[in-house]
Amino acid sequence: MKLIPVAVLTLALATPLTGCGEDQPAVCSSVDDLQTSVDEVRDIEVSSSGALGDLESGLEAVGSDLSDVKSDAKAEFSSQIDTVQASYDALAASIDTAKESASAATLSAAATALSTFGSDVRTLVTDVQETC
Repeated sequence: MKLIPVAVLTLALATPLTGCGEDQPAVCSSVDDLQTSVDEVRDIEVSSSGALGDLESGLEAVGSDLSDVKSDAKAEFSSQIDTVQASYDALAASIDTAKESASAATLSAAATALSTFGSDVRTLVTDVQETC
């Protein structure tokens, strides 16, 4: 049984996130770290029995990196960061719900939340990279 469809993960996080150059603002480096964490979540084998646990652990790393981006970006990207934070919180909640009661409905909700999160992260990264 697939916990979260592979196609959803691929679509949600498919756009490669490119890094910033050297001697750039700290936000460029923290966005690179966020990219790495998101890539690791994207690479989780969703058909494995521990996929939800792996996803939850991966999201902890993403959350930590997102916190660094928030600190480094300050007010310049506050709107985008607020959007990513809200979608991250919704994704984490949907993963918790799916872990507690795995069903087609809870897994579908998690997949939708993952797609939204992926889109919001891509927007943030694109906006930050324009300043790097």
